Amino acid sequence: MGLWLVSVGGCVQGPSEAPPLVTSASGQADTATIEACMVCHSTREMQRGPVLDGLPEWYLADQLKKFKSGRRGNNAANRAGALMGAAMAKVETEAQLAGLARHFAARKPKPFIRVIRGDLPVGRAQYATRCASCHGVKGEGKPEIASPPVNVQEDWFLLDQLRKYANGQRTVHPSDAGGVMMQASAAALSPDDLRNVVAYIAKDLTVTPPLQKVGPPKL
Repeated sequence: MGLWLVSVGGCVQGPSEAPPLVTSASGQADTATIEACMVCHSTREMQRGPVLDGLPEWYLADQLKKFKSGRRGNNAANRAGALMGAAMAKVETEAQLAGLARHFAARKPKPFIRVIRGDLPVGRAQYATRCASCHGVKGEGKPEIASPPVNVQEDWFLLDQLRKYANGQRTVHPSDAGGVMMQASAAALSPDDLRNVVAYIAKDLTVTPPLQKVGPPKL
């Protein structure tokens, strides 16, 4: 099993609300463009998309191209993906797309609060037998086979995408070999298995330390 699920997809901002995307002469996305993306792809909101910081540039560019071409984001039942697909209408040039991918890839992965619980030994075994061959024993990914890392992404998003692969909400274009593999692999696992795998990734493979919850001040 390859997880093949990390990435862009999950935006709560309507496409009409986002300003046109602009890049500088050097191909870097400008501040206004980044701010428009960060409305969804940051930790500011409760309902938001995934944090993209630290994902490989090649993978981010590939996913953006899939949203732009309609190979992703064309299923209305997957509201987050559909919003991302519609928002990509604002990306008008290859330079704009490349600038966005370059910007987020250059950022360091962010710590996050672990929210997924599961049976870690079971998840470890499932990962070793079904995921590591594509995503690496440390979750580092294998760019030579276009397999992204899974050790930089938030656990809630990993589980969300696995579930959407399993139930068909994350539709896959027939030419997307990795996506086809992921859809079949996720569908073959039980809901508990999906949770166990993600809990193991979050606990043992994620490269950032867990972010601790901050409670109310003591009086």
